Amino acid sequence: AAPPSAAPNPPRRGLFTPSFHSSLPEAADEDLPELRGRVEDMFYHSYDNYMLHAYPHDELLPMSCGWADNFGKYALTLIDSLGTLAVLGNKTEFARAVGRLDKELSFDTDVSVSVFETNIRVMGGLLSAHILATDKELGLMTGYKGSLLTHAFDLGLRLLPAFETPTGIPYGSVNLKHGVKEGETTVSSTACAGTLLLEFGTLSRLTGH
Repeated sequence: AAPPSAAPNPPRRGLFTPSFHSSLPEAADEDLPELRGRVEDMFYHSYDNYMLHAYPHDELLPMSCGWADNFGKYALTLIDSLGTLAVLGNKTEFARAVGRLDKELSFDTDVSVSVFETNIRVMGGLLSAHILATDKELGLMTGYKGSLLTHAFDLGLRLLPAFETPTGIPYGSVNLKHGVKEGETTVSSTACAGTLLLEFGTLSRLTGH
């Protein structure tokens, strides 16, 4: 008997074609202003309440309007928000946020942090905001003198002790003031090392260090 015919192969999607794309309705052009407004309202609801109830801590606890420092006590949400403020075109608040970080942000703290999270969110946030702030075409702020890059460089130096391993793959945690603590677990991953290339490479490119 003839073998059963194989089921036809499904059409291949492009590498970056989301599988859910066809199921999402496309917004009509006349709906876009309202949708943009809703996105902005959601962002500012979160941002304003963070600044009111939680800054300079890392996170806002939305149910209690309290705060938490689960990452490193370095105003994580404000750093995270710099890029969004730039995308929304809020030059006034972007400049105000950069000014506050310039005066108030410090990494000279006796706290152990995740190398991965601190790299992608804090160093990445500072570097991207620095690049945006120095883009003359965007004109986000006047008188910017590179304070975000200075903070990013300081943070990079504090993360470097994590790389002092036989393989160069970093420890998962590092103390921002004292380096890697005695007895720190050596459990790590190549993915953690690989993802740091973008931020540390950008830092090296911008500083020449």
